Amino acid sequence: MLVNVDELIEKSKEQRGRKRYEEALISSLAAVEQDDKNGEAWWQVALSRQILGDTKNTILALRKTVDLIPDASNAWARLGDLLLKERESDEARDAFETALVYDDEQITALEGMSSIYANENNQDQDEDEISVLERIEHLSSLSKFQINRFGILHYRNSRIHEAIRCWKMDIWNAEHPSQRYNLGLAYNKDSLSQDADAIDMWRLALKDWPDYEPSQKCIFNVLPRLLDLAARARSEGDTILPEEQWFDHYMNPFELLNPTEDTNIADLDAKTIQRLKKMLLTEIDLEDGKVTWMPGVVIDKSRAIGLCDELNDEKKKEWHWLVFSNKPLLGFLTKGTHEHFLVRPDMSELDTVERIERDDDFLEWLSNFFAPQFDRVLTKAIDQGNVILVECLLDGRRWVSASMVDDCFRNAQRAIERLVKPLEDLWQDADEIKPSVRAVEYAFKQGRLLEIMNLLPVFFEKYQNEAVHSVRELALKAFNIHDDIDLSRQIIEQAKCFKFRSMNSNRAIEDDVKAIEELIQKERKYEAKLTKGDQNWKITKEGIQQGDIFIAAGDISAVRWGALITSESTGKVSDFLLAFRAEDGRRLAFQWKANEYELEKHRGFFDNLIDATLNYVFPLLAAKTEKMLSEGKSINVGPCRVTSHGIHYDVKGWIFTDQYFTPWSRVQILMNNGIMFVIDAVKPQKRVSFPLRDTDNAPLLKILANMKNGKDN
Repeated sequence: MLVNVDELIEKSKEQRGRKRYEEALISSLAAVEQDDKNGEAWWQVALSRQILGDTKNTILALRKTVDLIPDASNAWARLGDLLLKERESDEARDAFETALVYDDEQITALEGMSSIYANENNQDQDEDEISVLERIEHLSSLSKFQINRFGILHYRNSRIHEAIRCWKMDIWNAEHPSQRYNLGLAYNKDSLSQDADAIDMWRLALKDWPDYEPSQKCIFNVLPRLLDLAARARSEGDTILPEEQWFDHYMNPFELLNPTEDTNIADLDAKTIQRLKKMLLTEIDLEDGKVTWMPGVVIDKSRAIGLCDELNDEKKKEWHWLVFSNKPLLGFLTKGTHEHFLVRPDMSELDTVERIERDDDFLEWLSNFFAPQFDRVLTKAIDQGNVILVECLLDGRRWVSASMVDDCFRNAQRAIERLVKPLEDLWQDADEIKPSVRAVEYAFKQGRLLEIMNLLPVFFEKYQNEAVHSVRELALKAFNIHDDIDLSRQIIEQAKCFKFRSMNSNRAIEDDVKAIEELIQKERKYEAKLTKGDQNWKITKEGIQQGDIFIAAGDISAVRWGALITSESTGKVSDFLLAFRAEDGRRLAFQWKANEYELEKHRGFFDNLIDATLNYVFPLLAAKTEKMLSEGKSINVGPCRVTSHGIHYDVKGWIFTDQYFTPWSRVQILMNNGIMFVIDAVKPQKRVSFPLRDTDNAPLLKILANMKNGKDN
């Protein structure tokens, strides 16, 4: 009986399901013999040949499959997988990418792309590789290699928290110390600077791999700073909390029960605990709530009973014992002592570290006591300006769950707000009070703001940005309101004193400094300086200086300039003149001569001086003149009388000289060969001319005309 193609395909599937692979291959080959354009038949051939280990022919069958069924993502993925094993990585990549076009969750293709990216290790492809690993993590689970690779990718792209999350996934099942070592590197990164955690991780790597040299080297490099910090912290005392705040957040029932030193948790059965509890309650009754072995503690019976009853819960009993056994941790939770955060020369509390990382329930329970105590101690350290303690607290061993991180900084945020406020007040007052560098430096020193701000983690980025914003606004106000460019530059330089852990914040500071420097540079663009003999001439935004004589730009009432060419025995000589007069009558004149061979160079000097005058002096002159004109006054410029409506001047006729008026809308100003022409644009014959060199403020006419007619100067 003739069997059709569909029946042969189903027969091949059934045979392969019963592990009769050779028979399945025969059935599928029979199917393609009947219809070699049937993609499903070729797919069955491929599946059977692959099981039988015939890679070459499997690849051929898969190529036929995808030719006939282009959207067969499974076939594309399997083809890519085989090509990759045959080290045909380029073709494999094409196959995987095609599979993902048709199904972006095709797990074999995603795994294949992950392998290709890892082998190529091209940083330009990091974002693509991260995307692939994220999809694998979502759809399935990451291998040990992929977990480590995932962390590496985040680490080298400065996503430190993501790197830590990845490396923590499999840290306890790691078959190599590199994962714990890498985790230490992440904690040690400047953006985190949780160096105590870094030391713990490197020591944890050495616990199982004692000869692992990279961890040894890192400990050797990082440990000295932490030991020095620990010595300075211990010199500050044990705790900054007053006795009345001890035991507010946590009290350990075993500390209350006071077991003997050689007791272990196995000895503390229900009967023993009941006996110790009875002794405790008797002590409380006799001593009016005081416990002799716990100085400074006053506890009522109900709280004591409640704490002891927690030991009936085996989980809580174990957790309280873990805390009781870790004396630095116990001291911090109960009295706010900072020994927990200090690194010792040769050991870490690795048992607790391991438990915290392995047991989410324990960490969640511990967080309820740890977070508020950390916030209290950190807040007090900030308020006291205790930089040493702030640094210790931020160096690591902040043992709280991710959900309670914010609780570690709840009140500390308000302490930072108080710290930043004097700096904010400074720039808000700068509209009326000219700021100073000294005032900024003083604000930095108040509460040791600068030192503390530079220690804060990314969590406080908002407040760090506010501090920088205050300095930036001060610099801008020094520039815009108080017209002091040098002061603005000096103030913005102070922003460089901020060296935050956040790279984004540091880049923002750099951008701010650059922007202000560019603004200042723009304002200084036209400054002109010239040395003639023993005299220094200078024209700046601030004013005009000749030797020791200085006239502020705003005090100048008249300017004239020009170059006069004469013939002398040595040839043509140019006589350059730029003269200023102050409102109080003082005068300055830049004047020198140059022969025809030096003319070009000296013409350049002269032009620079003129540009500086036009940009720094004439805008002020124009503003003052415009104000006078608006008040109904007039001014004289050479033969012209200037009013708010236009220019009056004499026009010579054949016989008589007539006084003529040209409104601003018709005023045309021309300059040629050192002569200025004032012309009525409607009646060009109505004009007057005069030399620039001999006329005060002649260029002012052109500036005023442009202002009146809405033109750029």
